[in-house]
Amino acid sequence: MDRRIHAGPLMALAIAATLLLSTIAQAQGTRASRSTTAPSRQVSPNERTKGIMVGVHTIAAPGVSINVPEFETEFKTSFGPGAGLMIGYGFNQTFSSYVSLDVAKQGAQGEDISGTYGLGHLEFGVRANFPNVKIGSGKTLPYVMGSFGQRALGARVTDLESEETADVSFRGSVIGLGAGIEHFFSPSVSFDGGLQLGFGSFNTFSLDNDDMDISPSGTTSIRLRLGLTWRPRT
Repeated sequence: MDRRIHAGPLMALAIAATLLLSTIAQAQGTRASRSTTAPSRQVSPNERTKGIMVGVHTIAAPGVSINVPEFETEFKTSFGPGAGLMIGYGFNQTFSSYVSLDVAKQGAQGEDISGTYGLGHLEFGVRANFPNVKIGSGKTLPYVMGSFGQRALGARVTDLESEETADVSFRGSVIGLGAGIEHFFSPSVSFDGGLQLGFGSFNTFSLDNDDMDISPSGTTSIRLRLGLTWRPRT
């Protein structure tokens, strides 16, 4: 069985956006060093996390394991890379909300299974910063986060003997917990890195859009996230 999923466009989009944010940060620094007229308004450390934020990131995701009693089998995937996007809003220096989407490309493990699959997470969450915790020069901000949403694991499957194809996926709700740090290069651009854990069950199996309820054991998904965040300033 050969399974394939195309994650290339999303990865290219994330890389392009990361380069764009880096260019914005360099341009802002150049304008600030050359300005000799009216000074711009300084953004205090307590205001850094306020307002709209847009983040792009790469992820590294260890494999997941789905034990399905109905099929008398355990489905496993292996470590794989991916990319994602996060959009949020900071209400004050401590609390913000966000929505995030990411997809990782993973290989399948097993004697009768081969190919690549996509592991995706769509989550809505809140983040709590710790502005009073000083790390280094004070430009690094630790935080914790919690979320809920949906996750899915799927691929386009081809039977090499019959050459028939089918869409196969597992879906289910997920509750997420995570922690990370944000390091500010400028008032608008920062590096953001963290670790997220997803808890829940893939309780729906789909074959060519024909859904079936299953009762697998709980599955934990792990994602290491590294990227850039941009906050537009007026």
